[in-house]
Amino acid sequence: MRLVSPDALRQYMQFRHYTVRGLATKVGCSHSTIGFLVKGTRKNTRPEIACKIAEALDCPVDALFVAKVSHVSREIAA
Repeated sequence: MRLVSPDALRQYMQFRHYTVRGLATKVGCSHSTIGFLVKGTRKNTRPEIACKIAEALDCPVDALFVAKVSHVSREIAA
């Protein structure tokens, strides 16, 4: 899933008094994953992690993440 905005994630974390390491511990992922999302270096994460982040921050998943849709079309030779 794609992060809507690193600023939004940062604000939710600040409001809930989470540090990068604290949120990572609560979610069960590495602190570098959360750190990269907060900095904007990384924009995508697995749906399971996105749901756990939203749950830990007590916000809807749609407020922070959107489903990444692929628009790939392929021609199949008959």
